[in-house]
Amino acid sequence: MSGPPENGVAAFLFTLFIPTYNRSHTLGDALASVERQTLRDFEVVIVDDGSSDGTPALVQSWQARASFPIQYLRQPNQGKHAAHNNAVAHARGRLFMTLDSDDMLLPEALERLAARWASIPESERAGFAGVGGMCLNEDGSLSGEPYPAEVVDANYLEIHRRCRMNGERREALRTDVLRQYPYPTIAGERHVRPTLILRRMAHRYRIRFTNDLLQINRHAPDGICANRFRYRMRNPLGLRLYYLEEITLHDAYALRAELLASHRQYVRFSLHAGIGWAAQRAAVKQPALWWRTLPLGLLDWLADTLKVRLRSYR
Repeated sequence: MSGPPENGVAAFLFTLFIPTYNRSHTLGDALASVERQTLRDFEVVIVDDGSSDGTPALVQSWQARASFPIQYLRQPNQGKHAAHNNAVAHARGRLFMTLDSDDMLLPEALERLAARWASIPESERAGFAGVGGMCLNEDGSLSGEPYPAEVVDANYLEIHRRCRMNGERREALRTDVLRQYPYPTIAGERHVRPTLILRRMAHRYRIRFTNDLLQINRHAPDGICANRFRYRMRNPLGLRLYYLEEITLHDAYALRAELLASHRQYVRFSLHAGIGWAAQRAAVKQPALWWRTLPLGLLDWLADTLKVRLRSYR
């Protein structure tokens, strides 16, 4: 059985979404960590983004023996954001959480998230998109600095003003909210910054952020984190959109220095996308800041172009 629940009633508390692309060598460890969960009210949705390795056979073997339901969806290679949209469309859980195929859930992760969600008074839950927690690095160290309190209720834009959001964190978000905020798909591009939809939904919803430990992150050498520059050069329109929204939709939450930095990145990726000065100028909300950062954005673009030519990144 697959697909969203009938009549909008969730069949599970959680949907665990695992995007994968040629990761049969790590996917088994991710699924094994799911098998060890102390809370069992969940399903797994694996979206295979065009793998050419042994992923189908591995998933089939897990479907035959796992103690939890696994939906397996295959799609042509389109990127993690498109896989996310696909998984959300088929999810049958009330809360939706991403587990990358090279990461591992801690055994009590879902139990901790369920307790945090239940701690939100029912009368207030309509205003919350979900709950979140912290991650560990592979060496056991905390990924990033903890939140200033064990529980912080804030929207995703507010939390960035209240604490240093370094390292990696994970959220379990309401599936019905995620269906309101799908990732944009851009022809010819395969990457959109993951926080784009979190920042969009911040204007309507809060998240209960906690210092609960949820998972262990392992960064594969062929992953996005290890190849940031290449992803940036291959997906300039998505990055331009991200920074355009920073300076037009979310500007009320940003300090002046942050606005200047975002304008600079907007210029940089607009040029990589082939968008000229007039079109750039027409889209911005504060032309003076655009003019001020234009030279620096141009220099960034020139430096990127030189790097691409020297290292053949494209």
